[in-house]
Amino acid sequence: MIQNVFVIGATGKVGSAAVKQILDKDVDPVKHDNPTRIAGVASSESYLFSPNGLGRQECLDFAEKKAGSNSGGRQYGDLLELLQVVSKAGIGVVFVDATALHDLKFHKAVSQAKGLGMVTANKLPLVDCSFAEFEELTHSPSSYGYRCSVMAGAESVSLLQDLRDVSDPIHSLSGCFSGTLGFICTQLSKERKLSEIVVEAKEKGYTEPHPRDDLNGMDVSRKLLILARTAGFNVSMGDVALSPFIPEKYFGEEDPRAFADSLKELDEEFLQRIRQAKESGLVLRYVAQLNVAGGKPSLSVSLKEVPKDGPLGSLNGTSNKITVISGAYPANSPYVVEAPGAGLEVTAQNIRRDLLAQLQGRKIL
Repeated sequence: MIQNVFVIGATGKVGSAAVKQILDKDVDPVKHDNPTRIAGVASSESYLFSPNGLGRQECLDFAEKKAGSNSGGRQYGDLLELLQVVSKAGIGVVFVDATALHDLKFHKAVSQAKGLGMVTANKLPLVDCSFAEFEELTHSPSSYGYRCSVMAGAESVSLLQDLRDVSDPIHSLSGCFSGTLGFICTQLSKERKLSEIVVEAKEKGYTEPHPRDDLNGMDVSRKLLILARTAGFNVSMGDVALSPFIPEKYFGEEDPRAFADSLKELDEEFLQRIRQAKESGLVLRYVAQLNVAGGKPSLSVSLKEVPKDGPLGSLNGTSNKITVISGAYPANSPYVVEAPGAGLEVTAQNIRRDLLAQLQGRKIL
C-alpha cells in the first residue's frame, strides 16, 4: 500500500530536509513494500498537489524555491483550504507539519477526518490548546504523531505514551531539551565569555534568528508541557514556573547583534558562577523538571547547578537527555533517553519514523 504524504512547510529547513529524505529513501517500491509518495507540498503562500503523486523534480524545485522553475504552485488562503483540496481528491493522506504556525483548527480538523493523519514537528498547536483538546488531538498514535515536537524526535514522547498505557505512574522527570542552551552551557564550563558563546552559537546556526528566543526558556517550557500532558497531567503554560537563562530585562533588544553585545554585562557574573560551581564538582545546565507529589504535578524550568558526573552534568554540546522515574524505574535506576537535540537530518529522519507508525499493513523487507 502506498502512503501519500503532504509536507506543509516544505520550503523551510526541516520541511525541505524531510522532502529530500523521502524522495531519496522511501519512494522505491523495490526497497519498500509500503512506499511513500509525496502528493503535496506547501509553503506559507502556495502549494502543489496531485492525487497521483508529484514528480521528484517538481518537489525538489518547490522545496528549494528555484527561480525560473514551475515550482511556484497555486495560491491558497489557509491550511483548511488544503484540507478541502485533499478531501475532494478522495485519497488517504498524512500531513506533515514542519511549520511554526499557530493553527490548532487545522490540526483538529485533520485529527477528526477519516482517512487522514498528521505528523508534526510543530509544538504550538500542542501547547496553545486546552488539555482536553490536547487529548483529543493525540488520542490515536496511529493517526497523530508528534514525537518530533521534543528532542528532535527521540523517544521521550513515545516513552511516556507507553508508560501511561501500561499504567506505570510517573514520579518525576528531568531533562535538558535545548541543544542551543546545551552548547552554551558546555562552552561556559570552559570559562569562555557568555557574549562570545552566543555569537558563535548563532553563527553555527544553533540559535533561532534572534538568540533571545532560546535564552528566554519558552521553547524548553513548551517541550516540558508537551511531555507532562503526554504523561496524562492536566496542565497548561501557566503551570510552568519559568526562570529564563538570563534576566528578562535583556529581551527587549530587537536587534540580534545589539542583543549579543548587551550580554557582555553578564560575562563576569557567569564566569564567577562557573568557577564557584567547579569548586563543588558542579556544572550549569538548563533543566526542565516535572515532579509529582500526591498525584499533583509541579513543573519548572531554570538554570541549575548539577553534579558534573551526573546524568545531566555529563551532557556535552547539543545533546539532549531525559531521565524518568516511575513505578518500574526507581531513582537508582531511572529510564534514560539521550540523543542529538538538534539537526535537520535527525529531525527529518524522525519525521519519517513517525510516518511509519501510520503505515497500513507495514512490512519490513
